[in-house]
Amino acid sequence: MAETAPAFSTGLPELDALFPLRGIPYGQLIEITGGVSSGKTSLLLKLLAHLTRTGVAAYIDFSSTFFPSAAAVSGVDLTRLLVVKPDSRPTDRVKTGLRTAELLLRNQTVNVIVFDLVGEKQVLPIVLLHRLRLKTVRARALTIFLTENNSEIIPSSMASLRLEVLRSGSDRLKVHLTKSRICREGTQAEVLL
Repeated sequence: MAETAPAFSTGLPELDALFPLRGIPYGQLIEITGGVSSGKTSLLLKLLAHLTRTGVAAYIDFSSTFFPSAAAVSGVDLTRLLVVKPDSRPTDRVKTGLRTAELLLRNQTVNVIVFDLVGEKQVLPIVLLHRLRLKTVRARALTIFLTENNSEIIPSSMASLRLEVLRSGSDRLKVHLTKSRICREGTQAEVLL
């Protein structure tokens, strides 16, 4: 990542073209969502493959479904990826994950944080999300939440961008911008994996 770049390139030109800065501006909380087998994880790994070429990412794995071999095949540089598995107690794990992310951002250890929340039922506390947003902005970073369709664990006021993913063939995905504070809602891109 160039220090003077105003945005993160996704590595997917079709997706970058949807944004005024030809990438996702710094400081955003992004939700990537979709149904089972929609391609949301494939899209996330494609983004991480590009982002770990020039930066460091943290993957906070609430669902315990991160597979290093799948990430490596997708091009993710595993030497630039910190995988965190929060406390297994349901009442503590969300807060532990959010506080871990805050610490990583505050110390500028990473420039991308991923929360794998697939299967998670607990709504994320809005106060902790607000603090996370401030840390994300100050660190000139991105925070990405991977969720399932219709899960309401991310309060609608917190994500600045919501990408809904639908599979469009074995090697293509349709990405719909269903919520956006940075570009026009309702637009979509078809990306090649």
